[in-house]
Amino acid sequence: MTIGFESYGLYWAIIEMLRNEATYKLPLNKNTYRAIKMQTGTSIDVEKYLSDCINEYTDSESGNGLFNADNKSFWSASLLRRMEKYEDLKEKRSQAANARWNKEKKKEKDTKGNAKQCKSIRKICKCNASAYKKIYKSSAKLKNVYAKICKLNEIKSNQKKLNKIKLKEMKSIYPSNHSTGNNSSSFLEGMMDEIDKAVFDNIVTQSKVGLYSSNGSLGDEVTEIMKEIYMNPVTREKIMNITISHIDYALRNFAVANTKQKIQKPKAYFKQCLLSALEQTELSKQLDTDTIYELGDY
Repeated sequence: MTIGFESYGLYWAIIEMLRNEATYKLPLNKNTYRAIKMQTGTSIDVEKYLSDCINEYTDSESGNGLFNADNKSFWSASLLRRMEKYEDLKEKRSQAANARWNKEKKKEKDTKGNAKQCKSIRKICKCNASAYKKIYKSSAKLKNVYAKICKLNEIKSNQKKLNKIKLKEMKSIYPSNHSTGNNSSSFLEGMMDEIDKAVFDNIVTQSKVGLYSSNGSLGDEVTEIMKEIYMNPVTREKIMNITISHIDYALRNFAVANTKQKIQKPKAYFKQCLLSALEQTELSKQLDTDTIYELGDY
């Protein structure tokens, strides 16, 4: 099988067709070959291409090919793993939504049941408001409570100011005294062939990571981490459709988390923020900062 952009595009087109199937599998027969050829308009021999992907291009550790097959159908092992996580996440969110709905219904029922009692209490409180005000005004206990409330409000106000971090003020995703160095970048550069370099350059361009070049070393740091994600076979496909909105979302999560406590492994944590942004946006959902932080020891 000739390796080229058409072969590369055909592989991802087949992945999309598998994704649209209920079982994430396709029959291994002539009808499927014809359907793939008609939908993609490719000039490649689809039957031979699939045979090579199943039998020739295999993982040295697992022995799996780009596609796996039995006598009836073929599938992508990596796609099955990702969709299993997706289905599990979707089920958990459904359960959480049902729990919130039941809680709101119970609260509404309790509120209606206590409406008459509350109305009576409000009348009593209104009549005696003037007397209570004079009593508690001279009370040392009330003053102490009031002071604590003011202190708590001040802390909350400071926390809100701390969390309102402007993205344009970020100069680095590392501590200020950190130097990224070129060892990691040079090593990854040596691992990339011409096709990898061309594909990665296109990823960098479409994500507009160059917009961060004015923020100190931020653009270079984000590019280096994107390269690590791309060169990892497990996460490579996630980086293909990255946009500037994904990067903005990941940087905001990183910035907010960094105000709460010191991140011990900033590069690893930002990588998790970026992967989370890519995966969750694909599902039209997003994890909050606390949930991301709980996924690893940072």
